[in-house]
Amino acid sequence: MLPGYLPVSHQESRKKIEEAWKTAIPEKKGLTIFEMIDSARNDSLKAMYVMGENPVFNLPDSKAVEAALKNIEFLVVQDIFLTETGRLADVVLPALSWAEKDGTFTNMERRIQRVKKAVDRDGMEDWRIITEISRNMGVKFSYLNAEEIFNEMCLASPLYKGMAYKEVERGEALYPYKSVQEGRIPGKIKIHKGSKISADSKLYLRLERPLFHSGTLSRKAPALMKIYPEAVVRISLDTAKSLSIENDDIVRVSTKTGSLQLPAVIDKEIDSSYIMLTNNFEDKGAFSLMGYSIDPVTGAPCIDNNEVVIEKVKA
Repeated sequence: MLPGYLPVSHQESRKKIEEAWKTAIPEKKGLTIFEMIDSARNDSLKAMYVMGENPVFNLPDSKAVEAALKNIEFLVVQDIFLTETGRLADVVLPALSWAEKDGTFTNMERRIQRVKKAVDRDGMEDWRIITEISRNMGVKFSYLNAEEIFNEMCLASPLYKGMAYKEVERGEALYPYKSVQEGRIPGKIKIHKGSKISADSKLYLRLERPLFHSGTLSRKAPALMKIYPEAVVRISLDTAKSLSIENDDIVRVSTKTGSLQLPAVIDKEIDSSYIMLTNNFEDKGAFSLMGYSIDPVTGAPCIDNNEVVIEKVKA
């Protein structure tokens, strides 16, 4: 995709971005992240630059992802902590967190929010790192600050067209900006709900997503770790009875991709057709047990229907 989710195959969209960036843009689309992993595994992808993401921990079938990234000849990771992916890197570039730099964030409501630097720390803003790397590769950018980059976004992306940096300060800027300003509400988006959990007698693994506790970063927050301190597997009352499992018993959870030993928590709200596990904790994440298939339309992973077996290890 080009900025603003414009397809790279669209000639007029490419022309607009080429004029803004003063360079030619290939019309051939690139690889999705899962195609990258497959290409790394089969030796056709030689290098990867990972910025602000932790695929070894955050992608399904994480052991296979780790093996693929270990196979890459040159891996660069740009992040604020040394993540599981960072430990595999040939080069780690120290970035800054949201509290340590100026700029904007766009949330899932489409609201653009202004952030201002509050803390000084060694490291560089993402745009400065990219600018320096580009300069050393023979391409000179003239950006002086985050505002200049935002102004370029407003020229290049139709979603931000007509927006001004100062307007973001008031907290009223949503994209597509022009449509909102003219009082037009963007059309509804049809959500694909995916496949439902099977109603047979088998057990399936589902991903638990605790509020504000996502894994890579939240493990560094003492307050969040106090709320949810360790990995557990949540099972229904019926499942617990059938396997003679009590709260805090250690159970082995097994799928086609691996197994984990975890304390059990009996949850009355959970249906007996599935169990729940978070992907928050190192070496005990749900994605290490989850296989996936790729949706042919969106290219996104489908992680439903991961059949699981539970065994009581010890009380």
